[in-house]
Amino acid sequence: MNHKKNLAMFFIAALTAIASSAMAQPGDASGSSASVPTPPQAASMPSEKAIKAADRKLVRKVSQALARTKGLNSTRLLVRAKSGAITLLGSVTDAGQIPIAVDTAQRVDGVKSVTNEIRVAEQGL
Repeated sequence: MNHKKNLAMFFIAALTAIASSAMAQPGDASGSSASVPTPPQAASMPSEKAIKAADRKLVRKVSQALARTKGLNSTRLLVRAKSGAITLLGSVTDAGQIPIAVDTAQRVDGVKSVTNEIRVAEQGL
């Protein structure tokens, strides 16, 4: 009888060890409540802070591209970005510069769309 009791205790100890090691696995797909997986969309979505940092970087890239563009005076242009959508604001001295600015902004990597809010204004002081 003692032998049966020892054998039963051995099986209980073995099952307990197996169960506890199975619950400790991080990628466990057994459905145990010990490990709650992160939803795929939450893990792949960038944070608001990361989106704002990317927008600031994109504003710099577009502004630099505008400043290097021949035939365009970008000193009175302002660039805004929101999730890759660029808005060009400000003024230029002649209407021919507007399509140059829009085309330049569209060619920058990371730009998804360009909204033109540039107006034509006379040369200031």
